[in-house]
Amino acid sequence: MQLRIFTASILVVTLLSGCIAFPHEAHGRMHVRGGGGDALAVGIGIGVLATTALTAPRYKPGHKVAKIPKGAREIRHHGITYRYHDGVYFRFINGAYQVVHPPVGLVVHTLPPHPDTIVIDGVTYYVAEGVYYYRSGKDYVVVEQPKIESKTEQTYLAGHYYDQLPTEAQPITINNTQYFTYGGVFFLPQSVNGKVKYIVVKLNE
Repeated sequence: MQLRIFTASILVVTLLSGCIAFPHEAHGRMHVRGGGGDALAVGIGIGVLATTALTAPRYKPGHKVAKIPKGAREIRHHGITYRYHDGVYFRFINGAYQVVHPPVGLVVHTLPPHPDTIVIDGVTYYVAEGVYYYRSGKDYVVVEQPKIESKTEQTYLAGHYYDQLPTEAQPITINNTQYFTYGGVFFLPQSVNGKVKYIVVKLNE
């Protein structure tokens, strides 16, 4: 199953006093999450409403525009001409410009400011307008969405806390936030009553 991130639906994650650091082993970085409090309570500390995991694209493929944005650059890839502007790709099809998804292997020199990032198995991907890139030198190469194993025998419910992660859960970092994933399920570490628990975060396709 392809990892489709990204419009997350979730709850209010309550952050109370005290912090717990969760290291990302591949890069040696520490991601600090506040914690504490009842799972259903809105704490007196800092409350964060997590609304998205990755920024949703502005346009879906097939969206038509009367004219392409000023300053759009022309990119030719395998004999096909694309117009590229601020992370969005256009092609002239049937007498109109339409938003399209770029092919794997297409290279661009720049991405929109502050693209989303996702780290899987130590590899950093950049995501802009729903397109995944791998950095190669100073350029960015379009790649397929990374795949994550979706098979799991146990049912994990969104919004529920679990004391332990599945033994085969893998770390994944999205926009500098540490998650764990197993069988297509995403877990967010939290501190609940002084203990580390893992809340299931539902990421919608």
